[in-house]
Amino acid sequence: MKSFLQILKKLSIGIALIFYSITVSHAQTIKGNVTDAKNGETLIGASVHIQNGDFQRNTIVKLDGVYEFKNIPAGSYKLKVSYIGYYASKEYVVDVTSDKVAVLNIAMADNSTALTEVVVSGRASTESDRYARSGEKNSNNTINVVSAQSIAISPDVLVSNVLGRVSGISIDRSNTGDAQHVVIRGMDKQYNTTLINGIKIPSPDNKNRYVPLDIFPAGLVETIEVYKTLTPDMEGDASGGVVNLVMKTAPDKLRVDGEVGTGYSQIFFDRPFASFDRSTVNSKSPGEINPGGIATPNDFPYQNLITKTGNPPPNINASLTIGNRYLNNKLGVLFSGSYQNLYQGSNSFVVVQTNTVGPAVGNAGQNQETAFQSSYNRQYSSQLQRTGAIASLDYKFDDNNSLKLFATYLELNQYRVRQTQNDTYGGYTYQGYRGTYSVDNLTETRSDLQNIYNITLSGKHKIFKPFSIDWIVASSQATHKLPDDAEFDTQYGTNPDASTITSQPTGNPQEPYVSVAQTVNNGPVLVQNESRDWMHNTDKDISAYLNLHYKVKILGREAIFSAGAMFRHKTRDNFNDSYSLPNTVVNGVPETYTTIPNAKFLFTGADTVNARGSSATDPGVYTFVENVQGAYGMVKYDITDRLNFIAGIRGEHTYQNYYSQLPVIFPGKTATITYTDYLPSINLKYSLTNEQALRASYYESILRPAFADLIPYPDQTADETYQHIGSPFLQHTVINNYDLRYEFFPGVFDEFMAGVFYKQLTNPIETELMQANGGATLYLTPNNFGNAQNYGLELEAKKYFGNIGASINYTYTNSTITTLKSIDINNNVTHIDQTRPLQGQAANIGNASLLYKDQKNGMDAQLSLSYIGERIEAVSNYYGLDTWERPSTFLDFSAQKKVGRHFIIYVKANNLLNTPFELIIKQNNTYNYSGIAKYPFQKSPNYTTVEYDQYYARYNLGVKYNF
Repeated sequence: MKSFLQILKKLSIGIALIFYSITVSHAQTIKGNVTDAKNGETLIGASVHIQNGDFQRNTIVKLDGVYEFKNIPAGSYKLKVSYIGYYASKEYVVDVTSDKVAVLNIAMADNSTALTEVVVSGRASTESDRYARSGEKNSNNTINVVSAQSIAISPDVLVSNVLGRVSGISIDRSNTGDAQHVVIRGMDKQYNTTLINGIKIPSPDNKNRYVPLDIFPAGLVETIEVYKTLTPDMEGDASGGVVNLVMKTAPDKLRVDGEVGTGYSQIFFDRPFASFDRSTVNSKSPGEINPGGIATPNDFPYQNLITKTGNPPPNINASLTIGNRYLNNKLGVLFSGSYQNLYQGSNSFVVVQTNTVGPAVGNAGQNQETAFQSSYNRQYSSQLQRTGAIASLDYKFDDNNSLKLFATYLELNQYRVRQTQNDTYGGYTYQGYRGTYSVDNLTETRSDLQNIYNITLSGKHKIFKPFSIDWIVASSQATHKLPDDAEFDTQYGTNPDASTITSQPTGNPQEPYVSVAQTVNNGPVLVQNESRDWMHNTDKDISAYLNLHYKVKILGREAIFSAGAMFRHKTRDNFNDSYSLPNTVVNGVPETYTTIPNAKFLFTGADTVNARGSSATDPGVYTFVENVQGAYGMVKYDITDRLNFIAGIRGEHTYQNYYSQLPVIFPGKTATITYTDYLPSINLKYSLTNEQALRASYYESILRPAFADLIPYPDQTADETYQHIGSPFLQHTVINNYDLRYEFFPGVFDEFMAGVFYKQLTNPIETELMQANGGATLYLTPNNFGNAQNYGLELEAKKYFGNIGASINYTYTNSTITTLKSIDINNNVTHIDQTRPLQGQAANIGNASLLYKDQKNGMDAQLSLSYIGERIEAVSNYYGLDTWERPSTFLDFSAQKKVGRHFIIYVKANNLLNTPFELIIKQNNTYNYSGIAKYPFQKSPNYTTVEYDQYYARYNLGVKYNF
């Protein structure tokens, strides 16, 4: 937080100096604004011309809504304004005297003969910042809108990264370093929903409902809407917020545009990229090919485990959009496609936690939990192929009837090599660090294939003047496949040379002395068991929505009564088939490693469990059915010219049924769950002026448990470090939400927003790291943790000073929940209460950007800083042992320049600070951090680092075109 505030302070000083230099330069100046005579909108880009004899100058209305001529000779000037779609202004005479500022504001009349051109311009502006500001200003909800124009000039190429710059949003990242999910207002990613054009879409995630947002290339999006309050016509399972991706639609005239770009990741300047031949991967497991059969080692070809290293080729990024209208503008057609082929990587250090309970209160000693037994050093190399395509057809029969058909296909294929050194620690130290007992070198090759498709047919009809209906039917499907996730393991023992061992004091009262080795001997490299895993899941939705609207006058003012219903039938199937190939053992000793092709594996006659795979009894094999029925009624009414409200109630009935491959003797093999919720809401808006408003809202919402959260058995396809156990007794969460926001839009692009929010959660669901079934291994288990609250403050501001602007947002969030934790007091394990924040909630998040925009020269630039404060990544069942994510600060830069009429050259640079992802336990770390028995990657004596990942900077260069 300190580093963020220091940088923010420097940005503020710079902005103040810019403002000062502008305001003091008054000498002999003509300035003013140019607006639409009808609605008062500022006409950004209007051309202004002045002349005094032979002296002439031209300028335009800039982003702050002002034109300005500075340092001109005193005299009498003729001034004239022109703007496409408007009559040229009359010729004004302005007298300029020494050291004075002459102010002339001009209102321009719409040119009726250019009406068609004006309409076309207005339609095209749906991707503009002006349209986004209008959406925020006129929305029924509390909302943030990001335009395609803002996305294009930002440093981001993915929707997920764009969202990380929106007020109140923090992100988490995948192993590629890309933002993957969003946390809105401190509510973990499970509390948020993702829509495409207002339709909820299924997720390819094999356990959860939330959608991985890194599957969406930003170039397909027209605007991104983030709803932070709900109205009755919106589904009720979005307590944090709703991310609605409004995709591109047919334009009003011919549109052809696209881009071609390339780039590189800095990490591969320092180490090679590893790859494998994915053409050799079997798409189906032996158990799928031969159900019920017994596999042999020949069913597991080794070719996809052979890797090669080298320099990756440059990244490729390309897109194309084509659209037009036909049949007297009744038929609109658009196609847009995007393709990315990227090479990315990360370096990761992870230590594996055990089930040791926390120390007594006030105990200054180091917790035994931080005496780790093993760790992973990993290098990830990923080739990402991201494909997106949308097609849109709309037909307007007349002013009262229209139809629209929309389809999208999104695909993200990751071909990954993970190279791991797994150190198992021994009871000695070597060269100042914990020594190893054995070292495993594991090579994993993975084809991670995800896709989402959606087809939506919708219609709008005005039956008669006060009555209208709109409807939607949609079919969506998400799939995720991991064909033959293979991992090859070799191991060698490490032993200290007994003749060189000495015993030395550590200063640690829990470990006063430790053996120190001067020499370590390595044993032969031996082949270990090999693992192979096939997983795939499908999540399919069929949805229908109907909305009825009736307009009527009440006390002379228009009221709109709306009612509607929706139904969604979800079917989900999950499949997992895992195999462990036993290594060859001769005289009790595993085979010595030479090469992967020479390694031999053998299923013995009695080993039918491994040879048959896990699918017959694997809880990762299940089917899930969910039906959600919703109905609502609401009214929108203007009480006065300044005060309006939307109020109503929504009812949702949830039916769930699952069937798993658990043995019959296990409780929870199958379950049926039903519940009904009634969700009232009200949204009030009071317009203080045409540019200022107050919003207040209350709504009730819910959270449905994730699919895998209900199945009570270790899921073999879950987290890579810890397995996952669900519970069929998990209750859904009910949340009461309160919101208040002040909005001020002083200019076309300028804005200021300040808001507060408060949420009460009953039965919140969090994933806990705990001991299961009396074993020594920790598992991730979802639980209801009583009640919780979450409240916060949200600030957002943007201001332009001519061509230079500044944007800043900051969110403070405070959540509290009290839960029982296991703790060891005087060698007795007991339970005490611990109050902590909710999982995923960062107290402080913020973004600051310096912006430059010169419309005359077609130049844009942006320097962006993002900060996310510390937050709980994993809740522990043990006192003081929650896993926290350290604060992170990211610096990104982008710039683009228009060349001629049709081309733009751009450059983007991300993660310029090489910000790491770091997980810690807030325990005394004195002896792990320094001394003769320390662990690697420890950064402080005050906390223990349990994961440390680095992604390095990335660079992109490209050309956009528009014909």
